[in-house]
Amino acid sequence: MTTTIATSPLMQLPAVKDIVSTYDMDTLREIANHGCASGVAHDHIYYTQTWDFFLKYEDDIEDYLFDMYGDDWLEVFARETTSIREQVNLIVWSYINAIASDLVDGDN
Repeated sequence: MTTTIATSPLMQLPAVKDIVSTYDMDTLREIANHGCASGVAHDHIYYTQTWDFFLKYEDDIEDYLFDMYGDDWLEVFARETTSIREQVNLIVWSYINAIASDLVDGDN
């Protein structure tokens, strides 16, 4: 299974490489099943952690979410938040949740 992940096109993204180096497959399964909000994504719990991750991988995250939601992707998250920090947190959690699901399901 590791070979499949390591050679997938998704693994070419620096943000995905970071996620895979941070979480093992068992944790990625937990993230895919329960989401980052459950607390299982131990390195992406606090606003400071998600903010730093977003700033580091902003292009990867935005491109991926644009592909998922289309032109209005940012509005999807704006409707569910009341601050920029909360919005960035939700964006990062959604990204990590989706990447974990893609990797676990083999849709990469």
